[in-house]
Amino acid sequence: MTAPAGLSRLWGPSPELPARVRRLRDEYFAYETRRFHNEVLPLTTGTPWDVVWSPLAWTNVPELHPFLAAFEDSLRAAARPVRLPAGFWDEPLIVRAALFFAAVLRGPLPVDILDDELIVGGHFCVALSRCLTRAEARERAALVAPLSAEIVRTSGLGVGNCGAVPGHLVPDYRRVLEVGFVGLAAELKDRLGAARRPDERAALRAFLIAVEAVPALAARYAARAAELAGAASGARRAELLEIARICAKVPWQPPATLHEALQALWLTHMLVMVAESYPGPGVSFGRLDQMLLPFYERDVAAGRLDRARAKELLECFWIKPNYAYDYQARLGRNQGINSSFGQLVTLGGCGPRGVDRSNDLTWLMLEVIEELNLLEPKPNVRLHANTPAPLLERVAAMCAAAQGAPVLLNFDEAAMAGLKWAGLPEAELWDYAPVGCLENTRQGDDRSGTVDVNLNLAKAVELALFQGRDLRTGAQLGPRTPDPLTFRSYEDLWAAFRRQLRWQTHALIELADRADAVRARFEPTPYLSALVGGCAERGRDVTNAGARFNFITVEGVALATAVDSLNAVKKLCFEDGRVPMGELVTAVRAGFTGHELTRQVLLNKAPKYGNDDPAADGVAREVSRFWTEEVFHHRTASGRRFRGGYLSWNYGIAYAPSTAATPDGRRRGTYLSNGVAAVNGADHTGPTAAARSVRALGLETAPGGDSHTISLSPALTRDPEHIAKLAAFLRAYGRDGGTALQVNIVDAATLRAAQANPEEYRNLLVRVTGYNAYFVHLGREMQDEIIARESHGT
Repeated sequence: MTAPAGLSRLWGPSPELPARVRRLRDEYFAYETRRFHNEVLPLTTGTPWDVVWSPLAWTNVPELHPFLAAFEDSLRAAARPVRLPAGFWDEPLIVRAALFFAAVLRGPLPVDILDDELIVGGHFCVALSRCLTRAEARERAALVAPLSAEIVRTSGLGVGNCGAVPGHLVPDYRRVLEVGFVGLAAELKDRLGAARRPDERAALRAFLIAVEAVPALAARYAARAAELAGAASGARRAELLEIARICAKVPWQPPATLHEALQALWLTHMLVMVAESYPGPGVSFGRLDQMLLPFYERDVAAGRLDRARAKELLECFWIKPNYAYDYQARLGRNQGINSSFGQLVTLGGCGPRGVDRSNDLTWLMLEVIEELNLLEPKPNVRLHANTPAPLLERVAAMCAAAQGAPVLLNFDEAAMAGLKWAGLPEAELWDYAPVGCLENTRQGDDRSGTVDVNLNLAKAVELALFQGRDLRTGAQLGPRTPDPLTFRSYEDLWAAFRRQLRWQTHALIELADRADAVRARFEPTPYLSALVGGCAERGRDVTNAGARFNFITVEGVALATAVDSLNAVKKLCFEDGRVPMGELVTAVRAGFTGHELTRQVLLNKAPKYGNDDPAADGVAREVSRFWTEEVFHHRTASGRRFRGGYLSWNYGIAYAPSTAATPDGRRRGTYLSNGVAAVNGADHTGPTAAARSVRALGLETAPGGDSHTISLSPALTRDPEHIAKLAAFLRAYGRDGGTALQVNIVDAATLRAAQANPEEYRNLLVRVTGYNAYFVHLGREMQDEIIARESHGT
């Protein structure tokens, strides 16, 4: 797009896209006129007590709390019954879930193929019955209702939130491509023959039923392609016959070509989302350039494929995940966050001993990303000390040309240090892959529960200043710590802060444990379990800690707000005596109304995290290490360990009204800080200093990963010389920064123009907090927060 004078030139789809790809991309956006829609399809057993949607999957989204009951009731009312096999209700719950899934694949799940498609499979937005008996439904309801109410209450007070969030993992797609579902089925049969425990046998039977149902859906696509071929001619007829051949083979049999591999991968992936009652957020593809490389190389060597055809196949594949957002399309404009599905693709990165693993597909996929200008799949590039200079410069140039939006950057050395600290096998750390937004996990055998728990660190400052009471409601939330007027040193405040923060973590962990127990008991997903290492070996569903590695990630929110507040009290109240504690408490209680002079002193005269200031960063390290080490001591009843991370998502906006004014000078309602970034406007010494402050946190104790967003003026990347400087900065960040970086390179004027004229800026993608989103589809508050960042950055 050509922008008006003075505004950024926006990233948009390449005019060089092949005609087929252009039509498919345009058709995706032409929701009102295309014949196929991936809208939610609720499916039921037909019982009056059926459950087809779980509020606990969404209680981690405060904006949805008023609508949870309505979603649950409306989906149940709209659900279509599915024909059940004989003896269905005599089976254990996990087997019932598998039988229902199999029935959906053989019958009501729609099958259609769009004109020009080369990769098929489109309807995956469903709400599946939980297949509960009347007694099970009654038992579940008795647990869910009070738990949901308590989570909503805790969130409303600004303490934090939690839930049993689906997705957020990388299934073992590599194994599917290696052995096919026929190989998975053979292994399951062997294990079933040797199993002795009744629960183990039931789980393995369920996994096998789900796996053996997959070729039924693929066969339906094959039949549809053959049917369409009968009415087609020329090149399209040949394409449809090839699609029919491929779908008759994969993913049951292992693929042999790149086209077969892409088709197998997509059908396997979309069925994960079906199985988890899509939207199933954060189901990520993993290291796609590594996974698909053998197929690409064999095809090229055999003369079956050239680079242009490979690129076209990849582009057809790349469009498919975007249909996740069809459920929002009827709204016309999606108000609010639209990152939720984060089907992350990981490119580049190291192998054993730090050897670079980037390859021809890495470069080809970067071209696909740059030329398509689509939201999904969300691309992540892993960088490390041995990343080749040309690749680093290519990534920097993409960031410069596309507002920084195309890629999230993950830094191997820092990410692997955290995974090592968490106890994952050191020899295999190099093969990690981020999921969802930026959360670090193993591929294929790790369920890390990212975004399941979100902890408002700034709330602990409020509770420490008001003896554990919520200032707005007066409710006694945390322990009754001493009156701050009796504090004689910063250590007294620090002790009160730690007690309140420990109470917050324990309260949220207890709720999260209860939510996880509900999911483990009532929401098995046997299809997904068959794709996650450890489940078959243990005879346990993935929702019941069956994976080889099981975590629940507690994401820290508002780190810099909390740290700057503690630093302000330490410096101005106790070291300099410039702001008496009584005045501070009175000013905070009043939200700084009538205390503007005090607020300005707090804003401007205290150390600020994000400036490579050892004093400020030392407090930040103490805060970060305290809570991340604390949560690591806890496990759920099913055996999943809690771990720390810093995603933050949009909680800095959601919890701004429920968090009192803070001693850093922030008024109630003003955004809390994001991820591990500084408070907006506080990092005034440049990006290098900000990176060093992040490194000072000691993020190995937050193995879930950290979101660090920086904003740069487009003027800083205006020519090759400046792009080379950005590449040098990225190289240095791997040494002196955190685990994950996202860069916005767009001026505030362009964002304001997009806000005023959304139809003219539909292609404007920005980085939010670990993910990219179309700016005009974000809610107004989030748009304003991003504009505030860019105003500081420029």
